[in-house]
Amino acid sequence: MPAASFGILLAALIAAFTVFPRVVRSEDTPAPMPREWTQFRLNGHNNPVIAYNGAPQWTVQTHGPFSSSPAVVDDTVYIGNNRGVLYAIDLATGDVKWTYHVENPIMSNPLVYDGIVIIGEGNANSTTYVPRHKVQVGDGPNALIGVDAKTGKMVWQVALSGTGMPTPAIVDGILVHHNGSGGIMGVDPRNGHVLYRKYVKSVASMVGLLPMPGDLVVTTGLFPNRVFAFHPQNGQIAWQYQLSDNDSGIGDCPPVSDGSRVFGDYLAPPNPKNETGDGVPGVEHVYALDGRTGQVLWNIGLEQGMVGPRNESAIPLVAAHTLFLGSAIAPYMHAIDTDTGKVLWSTKVGGPVLGGIVEQDGRIYFGDRAGNLWALDAKTGAVDGKLATPTPFNVGSPVIAGQSLIIGSKAGTLDAIPLDRILDSGVAQR
Repeated sequence: MPAASFGILLAALIAAFTVFPRVVRSEDTPAPMPREWTQFRLNGHNNPVIAYNGAPQWTVQTHGPFSSSPAVVDDTVYIGNNRGVLYAIDLATGDVKWTYHVENPIMSNPLVYDGIVIIGEGNANSTTYVPRHKVQVGDGPNALIGVDAKTGKMVWQVALSGTGMPTPAIVDGILVHHNGSGGIMGVDPRNGHVLYRKYVKSVASMVGLLPMPGDLVVTTGLFPNRVFAFHPQNGQIAWQYQLSDNDSGIGDCPPVSDGSRVFGDYLAPPNPKNETGDGVPGVEHVYALDGRTGQVLWNIGLEQGMVGPRNESAIPLVAAHTLFLGSAIAPYMHAIDTDTGKVLWSTKVGGPVLGGIVEQDGRIYFGDRAGNLWALDAKTGAVDGKLATPTPFNVGSPVIAGQSLIIGSKAGTLDAIPLDRILDSGVAQR
């Protein structure tokens, strides 16, 4: 072989072996069992589907409603409930390994990093609400807490001025958090050492911080209502998307991304001159923003309904180049084209859908406020399965591990339910 040809072949082989290790896992492929859990619902798509051998089936009764979502690390399920109890549960058997107790609810998605489980303590109470001057969300003890993943013993604690409900994220070794008093902060996740604090005015509620390419983290807040991005190293704001002060629910929605765009939802008043909120009509709105600049790409309105007192936004999912979103004010699940904002299909279900969604093998799975677990065809919205249960599902969001759905209910049960039970053609009873 001529030297020039051999050189070309060698360069091609080197390029091939250089590229292959950089291939990113498809959003539709189960992740290997995580060793760490560093953001809300594991990844930017909000699609925590984990490879596992088997279909666990068990129930743990905690006697405390779930607003927290499970994290699954090293075959252990970590989740907190609204009674302030953090659980470590064996994935295979449902046996409780240990518990850790705090005074206020644990509603954040636990993070797991370097052998430490990180939770946020805090409630949803507001110091003022009417007329539209919410100063702070969260009263009583508010804190970020690091707990040893093996023993359940506290490692560190950082007091917060506002609620610890929002789920933080760990980016380049920095734990970043947006709390209920309008502050963002950077913390060393190994020891709780505070690196910086910034006041940004917008108050966080149930948001989950979203890491983005380009050294950015996206969050949402109230008063003023906005979506904004900041740099995790110092808290410096990079861009913001301002919404009307008459809108509501923007601080409840953990945004989601396909890697280049940011998606989320909120409630707008039917008449822009009026306010929306608890006890008055609202229109479900969905938006797409450029993840680098915050420029709005599209913003669409969906159905109208009466706004409830809590959790005014639904938790979206991006999978198969589609945005899936339940409705916080009406019994619907939607599929929306991520490029155009066109509604591809809408399926009526048993109640509003506030919690997260998971996609596997061309189906989406979720729970509704009426107590149903659903499996819908991701392309058409056709019902592939429906499991009726005795308890409603609120914002506590599911994880798929192997062939089971792991989800916490409003009645305080944490369940591992084989997917085959949901896919049963009849309406089965748990």
